[in-house]
Amino acid sequence: MKRLAIVGSQWGDEGKGKVVNYFSEKFEWVVRFSGGANAGHTIYYKGKKYVNHLLPSINPGNYSKGFLGAGMVIDLEQLIKELKVMEEDFPGISNRFYIDLEAFIVLPWHKEEDELLESMRREPIGTTKRGIGPAYTDKVSREGIKLYHIFDDKLLKQRLEDIFYLKNNIYSGRLKSNAKDVYNYLLKQREELKNLKVNYESAIDMSKVFRNSTVLFEGAQGVLLDLDFGTYPFVTSAACMAHGVSSVGFSTFELDEVYGVLKAYTTRVGSGPFPTEIKGELGEKIAKLGNEFGATTGRARSVGWLDLPALRYAKIRSGLTGFVITKADILNGFDEIKVCTGYEINGEIKEIPSSSYDFSKAKPVYETLPGWKDTNDVNFLKYMAFIEEKTGVKIHYISYGPKTEEMCSKNDLIMNM
Repeated sequence: MKRLAIVGSQWGDEGKGKVVNYFSEKFEWVVRFSGGANAGHTIYYKGKKYVNHLLPSINPGNYSKGFLGAGMVIDLEQLIKELKVMEEDFPGISNRFYIDLEAFIVLPWHKEEDELLESMRREPIGTTKRGIGPAYTDKVSREGIKLYHIFDDKLLKQRLEDIFYLKNNIYSGRLKSNAKDVYNYLLKQREELKNLKVNYESAIDMSKVFRNSTVLFEGAQGVLLDLDFGTYPFVTSAACMAHGVSSVGFSTFELDEVYGVLKAYTTRVGSGPFPTEIKGELGEKIAKLGNEFGATTGRARSVGWLDLPALRYAKIRSGLTGFVITKADILNGFDEIKVCTGYEINGEIKEIPSSSYDFSKAKPVYETLPGWKDTNDVNFLKYMAFIEEKTGVKIHYISYGPKTEEMCSKNDLIMNM
């Protein structure tokens, strides 16, 4: 494969960072094409844990490079923190990262807006308060700052003054940030990035480079949190599906494969519909076994049984051609495993939601399958075969632990049974 996209098949938190990191050794470029610092991707390298929110999940030990695309909104302060952590163990690694000049920047007042807006809602959405929504809002309303603005002092100052004039009127002087402070803040971040020797390139200039090398596209969150097709309004503000590669100048038709990452069960963090949620002691037990706490916020995730209608929906929406299953080991030792095979909606059984609205009305229809002792148990193989049969998507790889190397192909698993 020359071009592979990896996206979340559920509500995010499926273990994409580890999966991307596993595949990255086979690719020259790892490209983040959407999202911001509200997405945490955890990787392990030589026994050490790294939690990155913006950096593409490159393999630190090889030649792979990372590209942050124009579909992202980038918190420069957070990016610098992540680079400095990586620099401690891999001196010079910052020079292996490139940022698209068209990418938008998360500004200090975006985080203030995020908190203000969430506090004013009758029903909070459950944002991470990282400023992602307000940054994307400014992008759409043409009130944002692109990366290239920070290299033109006069233009940057003028734009910040114009934007702040509007925001100060909207929020009646409640913002603590002002244009002068944000200007000086951005100049400081620019200098730090210069010292780290980060590269700046547009996707236009990188087009030939990408098409003459191997590229792994790293998605953020999951299909069910996609702005257009997720469980709106309880979604993120970015594209979470493979079509987001268009922000880096690619078409989905140019992709060789689109792998969807799914847990052997389902989780979601924050508010919004969750048809297969397991309430009470059992849900708490699985959450504890799976260490289901957000890498970005530390918030506890709700846990549910595997949701096949949601996976079928993700398959169609994002053009999934294969699955990578994670955290199957968390369900080791369970006598029985439930799987949602359909939704009852207004008295009708549906295998695939017609729209994201269906998730809020769905009553899950379950089948019960035998559990497994460990992932070498034949019952786990039957579980995967059941998923493949019911979704029409093959499972290609299995993750059975948090470390990058704790993955294998399904073929290898079968051969070793």
